[in-house]
Amino acid sequence: MHWLLWALAVDMCLALGALLVRKLGFYRRLVHFALCAAFASTAGILSAPIMWACGKRASVNWVVARTFYYTTRVVLGINVEIEGEDILQRARPCVMIGNHQTMLDLIMLGRVFPMQTVILAKKSVSYYPFVGWFMRLADDIFISRGSKQSASGMFQRASAELRAKQVSVWFFPEGTRGRFADGPDLLPFKVGAFLLAYHAQVPVLPVVVMDFHNLHNSRRFWSTGGTLKIKILEPVSLDGLAEDDLKPLMDRTRESMLVELKRISPPRTTH
Repeated sequence: MHWLLWALAVDMCLALGALLVRKLGFYRRLVHFALCAAFASTAGILSAPIMWACGKRASVNWVVARTFYYTTRVVLGINVEIEGEDILQRARPCVMIGNHQTMLDLIMLGRVFPMQTVILAKKSVSYYPFVGWFMRLADDIFISRGSKQSASGMFQRASAELRAKQVSVWFFPEGTRGRFADGPDLLPFKVGAFLLAYHAQVPVLPVVVMDFHNLHNSRRFWSTGGTLKIKILEPVSLDGLAEDDLKPLMDRTRESMLVELKRISPPRTTH
């Protein structure tokens, strides 16, 4: 009990210090974010036996996602509004793709992530405390960057799961975080998500989250609460396409996502 009182006292001191020094407020919110992630991951770990018993192992991710979202909504004051949520309910199974900007993308995932969906991540994530633990329990898919054998195995395993278990897969097609000083934009897409959808014979479902600049800017040590807007686009069918058709389709999908990104993003403000 004494450690909790000490933690509250330190947090109060940081809150007061943040009134004078912006960096203190920024790092205080990062600590809150990490604590919310640890709490949600623990909830997922504890729920794993129940989900396994119900035959819904992949839904451990859903438990973590919703726990994380509702916790951060209270602690960080970030609310999510979704346009087109009905599309999400009728497009599964699918390969979901979304733009990647900051670690706060996890809040977006927390709200939009559906049941029976697995995550594709680099292998090093599987060793992270809490996060890697629940992802292993959820039977998420880990790949080694630059390993052709791993990528090939990933496509075979994920496509089999999509077809046999009726689960979806989440993918960040940019491959890394996109940070743009001049306004919202997207990095070039990698073809992996579309190859996965092609082999699994399922559609691609684009999900666009607005520019984070006004809510979180690590370069300026700025972080605040507010509303995060998400747009779910119509699923992109790959029926009747050959593998050579994937690159043009990927480019068209990226362009449509960029148009929506600019539409739903508010004008940038100066911090």
